Amino acid sequence: MGTSHVFYAIQPMELWNQYGIRAFDLAAPSSQMPQTYWTMMCALQYSQPRVIVLDTYKLHIDVKHQQDRVPHSGMDRIPFSITKVKGICDIFETWEERFEYLCKFSIYHNRWEELKESDFIINRSITKGARFKNKMIDRSDYQQIPKEDMSDTNTVGFQYLKKIIEECQRRKIELILIDLPFCSDKKQQQAINATSKIAEEYHVTFLNLAYEEGLIDYKVDFGDESHVNLFGAKKLTQYIGDYLSRKYDLIDYRELSEIAEKWNHEWKQYSKLKLQKMRKSQKIKRYIQWLTDDSYVCYMYQKRKPKEQLAKGLAQLKNITYISRQQMEQKMGAKIRGEFVFFVEDKNGSLLDIAVFEKGERQ
Repeated sequence: MGTSHVFYAIQPMELWNQYGIRAFDLAAPSSQMPQTYWTMMCALQYSQPRVIVLDTYKLHIDVKHQQDRVPHSGMDRIPFSITKVKGICDIFETWEERFEYLCKFSIYHNRWEELKESDFIINRSITKGARFKNKMIDRSDYQQIPKEDMSDTNTVGFQYLKKIIEECQRRKIELILIDLPFCSDKKQQQAINATSKIAEEYHVTFLNLAYEEGLIDYKVDFGDESHVNLFGAKKLTQYIGDYLSRKYDLIDYRELSEIAEKWNHEWKQYSKLKLQKMRKSQKIKRYIQWLTDDSYVCYMYQKRKPKEQLAKGLAQLKNITYISRQQMEQKMGAKIRGEFVFFVEDKNGSLLDIAVFEKGERQ
């Protein structure tokens, strides 16, 4: 749960495939702690999770909501209930503000001419709430403050964090507080670091991953200043998967036939989605991020040595075999006309994709 940091960083379907963990990213863009608290309360009407992992961004905010209409992206998908009404009345002060969340028709009524069939079909998320970001920016100049540099904890954000903790403890739900790395300013960093005070007070786990040495490479693992890309997501998903598997007695649902059959079917859909996105990638720095899928077997030819950022990105791929021009042409059955060529198969040897790049662009 939490902000967009969550749905770019943690891939629930990868947790399923690697650990047999059933999970969902119930995050929303710019969700502040009051909204996250009420989202949790609404979700608990449907499910009693064993563990909740909570993003600690936005703790520095001292109001219940900041940006006009941004909460719609998270709150509108929540089914109507008394709990949702209570949340809306708590977060928004005036009935004018509350009305558009209680009655969505009031802001969407002017869409008649642009409605499509898809507007009337509710599709389950193939990614279980996660999203993909595969840009690559260099933030190796980012400076962190000392871990001991903390703010006070008297903001609205911290007030609702305590409410979340107390509710989870009342329901005997394990809660993990987590700081997902991003390029934060000093005020944000101080508030996140201060989470350790609350964690100590309530005896809950706090994983401040921004200070986990060697976990994230700020040169290649970010798609923008606030969100990790697919390289970063793979590392953070594996980290949380390993942590959950080690620290909690979670069931590996891959061993339960009825559940496994359903989730494995959804895994196939998820894999098809990733493959489609890989095949559509037109820039090499975006393309190589899709190759993080361990089910791929990749062969690569390079006419020249790649520049630093691209080289560092390629170095993260453990499933690539570098081959000569002659070997690649033999595989392709054609002459090569490009600086970099990728020949991608599945583990059964079936061809998935051939991609040729010149000056960073797909040919």
